[in-house]
Amino acid sequence: MPPFDCELKGILVTLPEILKTIVNMKIFKHSFTTLCAMLATVAMIFTSCENDDEDNQLRVTLPDAPTTAYFDYGQTHSFEVSMKKEHSYEIEEAPEGWKVELPSKTLLKVTAPAKGAGTMSGVVKISVHRKERTVSAQLKVEVLPATTIAQNANCYILSIPNNRYKIKATVKGNSSQSIGGTPASAAILWQTSKDLLGTVMLDEDHISIVTTADPNDSNKINEGNAVVVVKDADENVLWSWHLWLTNYDPATENVTYPDGSVMMDRNLGAKSNGSDNAYNAYGMFYQWGRKDPLIMSDAATSTSNASTYGPLNTNIAFTTMECDEETGTIDYAIKFPTRILRGNEESGYDWLYKSHDASLWSTSKTMYDPCPAGWKVPATNVWKGIAEFVDGEFEGGWHFNFGGQTTFYPAAGRRSFSKGVLTNVNHDGTPYTGYYWSANSAASNKSNGLYFNIDGIENAQANYRAGGFQVRCVKE
Repeated sequence: MPPFDCELKGILVTLPEILKTIVNMKIFKHSFTTLCAMLATVAMIFTSCENDDEDNQLRVTLPDAPTTAYFDYGQTHSFEVSMKKEHSYEIEEAPEGWKVELPSKTLLKVTAPAKGAGTMSGVVKISVHRKERTVSAQLKVEVLPATTIAQNANCYILSIPNNRYKIKATVKGNSSQSIGGTPASAAILWQTSKDLLGTVMLDEDHISIVTTADPNDSNKINEGNAVVVVKDADENVLWSWHLWLTNYDPATENVTYPDGSVMMDRNLGAKSNGSDNAYNAYGMFYQWGRKDPLIMSDAATSTSNASTYGPLNTNIAFTTMECDEETGTIDYAIKFPTRILRGNEESGYDWLYKSHDASLWSTSKTMYDPCPAGWKVPATNVWKGIAEFVDGEFEGGWHFNFGGQTTFYPAAGRRSFSKGVLTNVNHDGTPYTGYYWSANSAASNKSNGLYFNIDGIENAQANYRAGGFQVRCVKE
């Protein structure tokens, strides 16, 4: 197959390493229609592409570009463009009321119309000409005003379907401290089902996130969990945020405990409070002091990880890694949110290898606290005397009744502090133990938490911090 003619790069793009990859994969052997179908998967449509001589190659790249670029009314987005060996270029098509400029062959500027001054969506099309040949590329654009979340956190509850949210992309979690680098891109790191999220893109100093609707009920959000990241120009993760996509509202669905604490009625990241089945009440797992969630099991009686998917619906795996002087640090944990850091004898079975830090979580909310705004990891006193309030028999966990308010704690098990694997079933294949972190430290390498099994309940058991436990958030 002869080479092609032009290169567009950025959110608009052109053909570089994609062609090379296709050729190497030996799938570039059918027709030009096949090539165009391949390029359509990265949301670029090329027309009038023709064979050309060898010194005039057409290449296209699309690094981290969304399928659709979203705008607020009147907002301008700029996209990098790169062209090769063109004789001329032009804006061939733009939606009514949109301002589209090519101030240079390296920059495309697109401005959405003011409210009521143009169409809400459409296509921007660039054409590049050389000799008698023309190559065109198009980008979908849409006005979708965003809901900007003002409070900073490491976890955000998103509940509106087909909505665009914006979260701050330049500060660390629950603080105002800078992430320490310049964001160059934003992306989905993992999500618990395919197409759980729509477009994720960097929007100035925010991340823009589009949610989807429940396939069976368009009035409800598509429920699940995801983590989004911002990266620098070298593709290093600067910070990450957990998105809990749920119809649950903790402001109205909560439980008051005997000590007066107001707790969520379910685990952080859970799909339900256990009223339908125990497995849906499982939430994410957390190593003590880390802000990022680790994935749950794929079934109530399984020790296999649930499936997770990247932005193109490819499988994304969580991996375990033994901590050492390089990996057993806070900086490493921030850069690699899907790494489960195994403890060892040298680290005292903490995921931190040397610098054990009892301040990562605290009874006052910290920068690394994994709960949403307004909520935090609880102190152990919230569970004091909890065994007196058991309601019924052990059924994959315990139910508790506090003055007529009932709440369920599933026996979701844990992740091993030395192996990182899930150990959430008994030898006979039944859910057996429950582990829930508190904010209280017990020693330099241990912290306290709720522990129970079918035989009993302990409200402040000390455990190694590399263990992955559930979290039940308390109101600040």
